[in-house]
Amino acid sequence: MYFTTPRAWDNLPLRLTTEEIRDPHEVIHEYYSAHDMPRARQILNKWLCSTSKEKPGKQSASGLQFFYERTESLIEAAFLVEQLDNSGRKAIIMQNEDDEEIDLMNPRLFCAWIRQSKGEGVAYREIWDNFPRSLSYKEFLNPYLVFEKFFLFLTLGEWRELLRELFSMGLSCRTFFDETLDFDMLGIKKHLEKLIEACHLIDVRERRQAFYDKVMSEADEKKGEA
Repeated sequence: MYFTTPRAWDNLPLRLTTEEIRDPHEVIHEYYSAHDMPRARQILNKWLCSTSKEKPGKQSASGLQFFYERTESLIEAAFLVEQLDNSGRKAIIMQNEDDEEIDLMNPRLFCAWIRQSKGEGVAYREIWDNFPRSLSYKEFLNPYLVFEKFFLFLTLGEWRELLRELFSMGLSCRTFFDETLDFDMLGIKKHLEKLIEACHLIDVRERRQAFYDKVMSEADEKKGEA
């Protein structure tokens, strides 16, 4: 898409540290420590909209740069994870033909709130905001399926080049209408949204829900001792 001659570093994680390369799932977890999924989705949509306008978007340059760099790290982590055997991961919901139909709106499948341990309620609107509405049913059950399609759409090197171009457009009067590059903005938006939502499910099911259960268990134990 952006270059025809493959380069030696195109499929290497250039932004990740050695420790992050060893544990790319930790990169996914840290991404949602900086932005929750609804907020990440909102920033992404504003960023992509700004690339079609001659007037720069209202987001701050530092804020957009932080999101851009974090998203590039997320893509590199997803690239490494996609090469692993993920068949036994906790994020995958196994369903047999004889099993009961899954309650897709069960919050445990797509969100976890530690603040509930303090007796604070969660609004239904907040539950809906955290629902990954861009994913298919199969992708909801197995978010790892998103990674293969993501890198079939563009290679790791092409995603990096693309994000760099989009970042520049988001901060300037340049738009993708002015460029001779072939931008499939609908495809770009779809795959980035899917990635953000799929990684969110992985983080919730493999990290945050277990931590949430631990906090709730400890809170119940303290109530029992009182």
